[in-house]
Amino acid sequence: MDEAPGARFVPLTRVGEPFLAGILAARLQSEGIDVRLHGEALGPYPVTVGEMAQTEIWVLEDRVDEASRILIEAEAQSTVDRADPDRNEPTTIPELRIVAVTIGFILLLTVMFWLVRVY
Repeated sequence: MDEAPGARFVPLTRVGEPFLAGILAARLQSEGIDVRLHGEALGPYPVTVGEMAQTEIWVLEDRVDEASRILIEAEAQSTVDRADPDRNEPTTIPELRIVAVTIGFILLLTVMFWLVRVY
């Protein structure tokens, strides 16, 4: 990612999570776009509250349009992935608890019914 002499970095976007900024920067770098991150949350004494927690993503001035397109396409793909009803989501703990309580209740009723018939 060689910079041309006189290349100038300009802000592309601002995000509230430094971790997310790193992910977006990695996505842009994977497409060959040089990226710089700026923000108080990245310094030796990170500020992670309010406006000062925001991280700016900067790219070369002549790559702004391409970088914007890449981030928009990535967000659109992420939205499609979240909306896909066929995706296999793992069973959550609350769902497992409901199943366990239901099975326990059925077993309890079965034992009670058996005791009533025996005595």
